[in-house]
Amino acid sequence: MRISNIIRSLFLTVFIFVCSVTFFAVAASAATYYVDEAGGNDSNVGTEAATAWKTLDKVNSVIFQPGDQILFKRGQSWTGKLWPKGSGTENSPIIINNYGTGNLPFINGNGNESAVYLYNQEYWEINNLEITNNNGVSSRRMGIYIVNQDGGTLDHIYLIGNNVHDIYGNNVKDGGGSSGIKIRTIAGNVQSKFNDVRIDGNTVGPRVDRTGIDVNSDYWCRPDSGCTGANNWYASTNVIIENNYVTDVGGDGIVPMSTQGAIVQYNTVNGFNMRSGTPNAGIWAWNADDTIIQYNESFNGNSTKDGQGFDIDYGQSRTIVQYNYSHDNDGGFILICQSGGSKNDGGIVRYNISQNDSERVFHLIGPTTNTKVYNNTIYLPAGSTTSPIDAGSWDGYTKSISFHNNIWMLQGAGTWKGLNNVANFTFSHNTIYGQHTAGEPSDANKSTANPMLVQPGSGGLGRSSVVGYKLTTGSPDLGTGVVIASNGGKDYWGNMVSASSSPNRGAYNGSGVAASLDKVVNGGLESGTMSPWTNWNTASVVNNNARSGAYAIQLSSGQGSAEQIVSLAPNTTYTLTGYAKTSVSAQPVRIGVKNFGGTEQYVSITSASYTLGSVTFTTGSSSTSATIYVYKPTGSGYAYGDDFVIVQ
Repeated sequence: MRISNIIRSLFLTVFIFVCSVTFFAVAASAATYYVDEAGGNDSNVGTEAATAWKTLDKVNSVIFQPGDQILFKRGQSWTGKLWPKGSGTENSPIIINNYGTGNLPFINGNGNESAVYLYNQEYWEINNLEITNNNGVSSRRMGIYIVNQDGGTLDHIYLIGNNVHDIYGNNVKDGGGSSGIKIRTIAGNVQSKFNDVRIDGNTVGPRVDRTGIDVNSDYWCRPDSGCTGANNWYASTNVIIENNYVTDVGGDGIVPMSTQGAIVQYNTVNGFNMRSGTPNAGIWAWNADDTIIQYNESFNGNSTKDGQGFDIDYGQSRTIVQYNYSHDNDGGFILICQSGGSKNDGGIVRYNISQNDSERVFHLIGPTTNTKVYNNTIYLPAGSTTSPIDAGSWDGYTKSISFHNNIWMLQGAGTWKGLNNVANFTFSHNTIYGQHTAGEPSDANKSTANPMLVQPGSGGLGRSSVVGYKLTTGSPDLGTGVVIASNGGKDYWGNMVSASSSPNRGAYNGSGVAASLDKVVNGGLESGTMSPWTNWNTASVVNNNARSGAYAIQLSSGQGSAEQIVSLAPNTTYTLTGYAKTSVSAQPVRIGVKNFGGTEQYVSITSASYTLGSVTFTTGSSSTSATIYVYKPTGSGYAYGDDFVIVQ
C-alpha cells in the first residue's frame, strides 16, 4: 500500500512537471513581429525592430499563433491586401497594432476587395491602422472585411482605433455592397455566426461608399423579416459598436443586421446618404432583436429617401432607441417601419432630443405594433414645414403606438399626417407649444403652455451641447407627466426617473434650473442695429442673408469683426453658439470668445451656407464678463453671422 502511494505520488509529480513544461512552451511560443516597409527585409526573423519584415506578402504567408503580435511601423505605408493567417485563443488573441512615432501605419487596398481581411479566423484584435481602398474605379470593396463561411461560431473580433477613409465602393446595399468596416457571415454548409464583436473608437470616412459600419449575415431568413423560405435565422451575439465617428458615407451610417442584443452607443454619424440615391438612415438595425441604440449623435443626413437620424426597421422585436441626439437631418428624427409580411414589435423611443430635423420628425409606415414613444423633446425652428408625425402606408398603417410625456417646441411646423389611419393610437400627457397645425391629435392631458426650456434651438455639435433643453424653475412640465412602467430609470442627462412618482415631460427629469442664462443682447440682430455689438473695420447689420428673422451681421471685404461684451458669473462653464457662413471657403469666418479669464477659443467656419459653431469655456475665478465675436481675419469675400446665444 505504501509502495503504491509512493508510485502514485511520483506519477503525479511527473505529470504536473510535464504539464508545466507544456504550458510554458505554449506561452513562450507567442512572439512579437515587426513590419517596416522602409527599413525591413522579408528574410529577417522579424522579432525585433532591428530585424523587421518588409512586405504584406511576408505577413500574409505566416500562420500566426495565439498571443502573437504584429506591429506595423508608424509613418510607413503598404499597398495591397493584409490577410495574416491563424487564430488566437480566448486568453491569447492575436493582435495587430503599431510601433514607433509619426502617422498611423497606412494600408491602401488599391482596388482589392478589401484592404484588411480575415477569413474563418477568430480571437483577433486589429488596432490603430489607417486604411484606404481606392484605385479610381468603383467596385465592391471594403476597408476592413471579416468573413465567416462554414466557420460555426467565431469569437472575439475586435477592431479598435482605426482610421478608414476613401473606400471607393459600389452603392449596393447590405451583404453584397461596400463598407468601411464589414463583419459578414456567408451561407455555406455549416450554420455560422460571430460572437463577441467589438468595433470601438474607429473613424470611418470621409468618402466611404456605401455603408460606414455593418454586421450582416446570409442566415437571415425568418418570418419576422418577411422571408417565406426555410427559417435559418442565426443571429450574431455580443456585438458592441461604440465610440466611432462616421462621416461622409454614401449610404447608411451604422447598421447591425441579424444580431441578438447588439449595443450601438456613443457613436457620431455626421453626413450619411450622401451619394447612393437610395433609402438610408444614420443608425439603425435590421432583422435584429433586443437591440439597444443609445448615447449617439446623428446629423447631416442627406435626402428624404429615408434620411432619418435613427430607424427601427422591420424584422425586429424590442429595439430601444434612447438618450440620442438627432439634428439637421433631411429625412427627420426616426423611422419606424414594417412591410406587411414582416414584424416590428415592441420598439421603444425615449429620452431623445431632436433639433431642426426636416420632412417629418416621426415617420411611421407599415403595420408596426406596440411601439412606445415617450419623454422625447422635439424642436422645430421658425419657418419649418416639418411634419411632427407622418403616418403612411406600407401594406397597411401602424397598428398600435403610444406617445406620452413628449415635448414638441414648434416655432414652425407642417401638418400632422395620417394619424386617423392608425388603429390603436394613444396620445397623452404631451406638450405642444408654438404652432398648432392641421391634424394635431387631441390629448385630454395636453399642455399648450410654454414648457420654459432653458434655450431651445441652441444645441450645437455633441450630445453635451443640448443644455438648452432642460426645464427651468416654474416650468409647467415639471412633474406633470404620467408614470411609464419599465422606463429605463434615467433621463437624457442621467437624472433618476422614478418608477412611481410623476416624471417631467420631455427628455429632462431633473429639478428646474435657473432661467435662461443667455446674456447675448440682440443676438439675432432683429433690432436692425449693431448695438450693443461694436464694429471693427467691416461689420454692419444688413436686412438680407439672415439665417432667421430679417437681419444679420455682415463682414465685408477685408479684415473685420463684430464684438459684444457679456456679463457672466465667475468659475462657471458656458457654451457660446452662433451661425456663420462665408462666400469664399478659403477665407473662414470665426465665432469665438476671449477675455474671460482663460485662453481665447474659437471655431472656424468655411461653409457657404449657415453652419452652427459652438465653443464651450469656463470663466476665471474673478472674471465677470467675456467678449464674444464673429471675425473674418482676411480676404476679399463677404461673411455673415446670426443667432448668437450663450447658455450655462
